[in-house]
Amino acid sequence: MGNVDNTRHYRIDKSRMLDNVLGMSRQVGDAWNMAEGLRLVNGEKDGPVVICGMGGSAIGGLLLRDLIGRDAPVPIMLERGYTLPGFADERTTVVCVSYSGNTEEVLSLLGDALHRGCRIAAITSGGKLLEEAERNGIPLLRIPGGLPPRAALGYLFMPILRIVAECGIYRISGEEVASAVNTLEMLALQYSLDASPAENAAFQLAKKIYGRIPLIYSGNGLLAGAAYRWRCQFNENSKSMAFSNEFPELGHNEIMGWDGSKKMGEDIFLVVLRDPEDHGRVRKRIAVTCSLLEPLAGGFTVVESIGDRGSRGRLARLMSVIMLGDCASVYLAVEYGRDPTPIGMIEDVKKKLGTEEE
Repeated sequence: MGNVDNTRHYRIDKSRMLDNVLGMSRQVGDAWNMAEGLRLVNGEKDGPVVICGMGGSAIGGLLLRDLIGRDAPVPIMLERGYTLPGFADERTTVVCVSYSGNTEEVLSLLGDALHRGCRIAAITSGGKLLEEAERNGIPLLRIPGGLPPRAALGYLFMPILRIVAECGIYRISGEEVASAVNTLEMLALQYSLDASPAENAAFQLAKKIYGRIPLIYSGNGLLAGAAYRWRCQFNENSKSMAFSNEFPELGHNEIMGWDGSKKMGEDIFLVVLRDPEDHGRVRKRIAVTCSLLEPLAGGFTVVESIGDRGSRGRLARLMSVIMLGDCASVYLAVEYGRDPTPIGMIEDVKKKLGTEEE
């Protein structure tokens, strides 16, 4: 891999996935404003919240769970199946998220939520979900379409955050959102094709990962969903195998996998995501474990979240890590000579199953 070559990049990245990723700050700000007033009927914070989504449309639920963390006064969970949990009833808030509006699992969950009398909101760019929401008088946010779902993260995440804020489940200020937008704008300049390659952390990370399998570890707090996002972005954008896990659980099982074939370890590039709010014992476990694993891996790096410490900087720190992983996955795709946008094998499976997009 050499320097960033704009002409070569867009010859491969034909649909300009990098531009979509670098525009995340605009999505975050726009989606937060678009969702103003998206309130649920009887939306008090007296019951659990279930986010329904699949694939790129589900990641917002994971990030919401991690952002709110243990501050939430009610359980927050993500459902990626066909039926709601047994506890779901009229006190349960159900947010159905499908970028295309045609995800069969989400439509099934919507029907289940209607049957059980749950409080419901819908987020989509169109499709059957839009039609069903309008027909049943469900609070609805129609977001801009035309993007791969994984490239519409701001539109799929911020409205969910606004909903739980409007319900009083989580307190977040406009200043915190603005801080996240500013952080993303700053990082977009640093990770762009116009930035110095030597100082472009996303490009340099892709160089290091090239030819190896990325394995992303994080604590089980703010960055757990971010690690999963990195994994999925390397899968879909880079067309690369990638895996993720979290502390402290991995220290009780997966760590033994490193005690096997030396060749397997050398094929892995280990990325460790860290945040100042990681539990003290988790940070200790990360340090001890990485001291053991670094010599066994084919490559190793630590990524620290960027932003103010404390809960007021939490959104900015979360999105900073997302931005780096997204950009690195696109740069890696181009170095492999693969257009980041097409997802042929996923589409083949959906065609054979007769299902629609996320």
